[in-house]
Amino acid sequence: MSLEVENDLIRVSNQLCDFSADGRFLAIAYQTNLIIKNSKTFDTIHSFIFADIIEVLEWSRNSEYILCANISKAVIQIYSIHYPEWKYKLIEGSAGLESVNWSPDSKYILTLSDFNIQASIWSLENQSVTHIQNVKSSFHKLHFSPNGSRLAIVVSIEGQDSIEIYKTDTWKLSRKLICGHLNSIDGICWSPNSELLCIWCSFGNEAKLITYSSVLDRDIGIFCPTQITDSSETEHSYQIQLNGIETVTWMPSGQLLAVTGFNEMITLLNYVTWKPLLQLYLDPVIKENYLNKVYEERVIQTKFSNTNTSLYNKHILEEKHERPVNIRISKKNDIDKLSVAKFSILEFSSCGHYLAIKHELYPTTLWIWNIIEDYLDYLLLENSIVAIKWNPRSAHLLIFCKCTYMFEWTPYSATCIPTPRNITALDARWHSQGNLVLLCGYNKAIIYEIKNKL
Repeated sequence: MSLEVENDLIRVSNQLCDFSADGRFLAIAYQTNLIIKNSKTFDTIHSFIFADIIEVLEWSRNSEYILCANISKAVIQIYSIHYPEWKYKLIEGSAGLESVNWSPDSKYILTLSDFNIQASIWSLENQSVTHIQNVKSSFHKLHFSPNGSRLAIVVSIEGQDSIEIYKTDTWKLSRKLICGHLNSIDGICWSPNSELLCIWCSFGNEAKLITYSSVLDRDIGIFCPTQITDSSETEHSYQIQLNGIETVTWMPSGQLLAVTGFNEMITLLNYVTWKPLLQLYLDPVIKENYLNKVYEERVIQTKFSNTNTSLYNKHILEEKHERPVNIRISKKNDIDKLSVAKFSILEFSSCGHYLAIKHELYPTTLWIWNIIEDYLDYLLLENSIVAIKWNPRSAHLLIFCKCTYMFEWTPYSATCIPTPRNITALDARWHSQGNLVLLCGYNKAIIYEIKNKL
């Protein structure tokens, strides 16, 4: 697989650029300017002027509209691709603006006010607005089911947490889950088939994960980390037990859940039994395992040419075969001493066979777990990893470290690739077909075309 430059540098603000869901268009925000391009020819189709500096950009799911917002001024503007003269503007008002998102059917705008005082649902069709009060302050995003039919919101009234589930066609309250088995609600997530809702309490002996079925209208599974024994719950025995529940992520097929704790531990749960199937501890020492691969970044000084004596640093990834290998541990700043180090990356590949993992304790290391065969690839890099992006169509991963090169991983190899025009790569946006990728820098972006795609 190789990457090829497709276009010149594009000016953007704060990485505000993205392909539409159907892949036909590319939206770019630069200061107050919104530019819409054809993703095949890269010709400009529309150019709009926003009322202020654009801080948020989001496509509607049907790719017909695009949302721009300035959070600090609480101003939102909607633009139409096919009817560019049509515009919809709203101002949140005295409640302020925390976040803004599209509804799955592309007919409504949903906003969270400052301090999560309320969630507001704005209709593009009849200009009406519906409010949901008492949203729990620690939740800064809305949880739609993948099929878009339901919205789950955690509300807190006088210290008591519950979940309200709304039908998105009418925005009527469908279910209210009291969740009496949980001391508090610290996280929720929908299953890929939109039938199950995972709800968990994070800390201490009260840590617990319950799974609610919207089809059966009842809880169907409970997982308690403190109840895992050495051999009764899993096929293997583990010396380290999952400590609390930090995050929960579903495999794309919905067959497994990845549950992380606050002690660098990951447990994969079977969605039928709700018991651990596999566990992984992020050990800072890589021990002998003939299946595991370790790729380490190396810097080689090379001449520019045979006639030029100037040297430059060339970065490569080299496979290490000796064991053990010590993983570099971060040195926490004094200001962070009271905070808990967490998993900052936990993402499945589109096929679900691989899980990419990064923990704040090990900022320069990426674990790539083959959960089918239970072995690991390690990427040991020089700089902190700031983002990764899986190809939506294949087991192909790009890794970014806030420098002028990036890293590419497939199940067969790992390589280091210089970025064009010395762009400092911070993140990327994949085209839905997986054949184009938009590399994002601080204030510029560039499009790459993927050759020899897997």
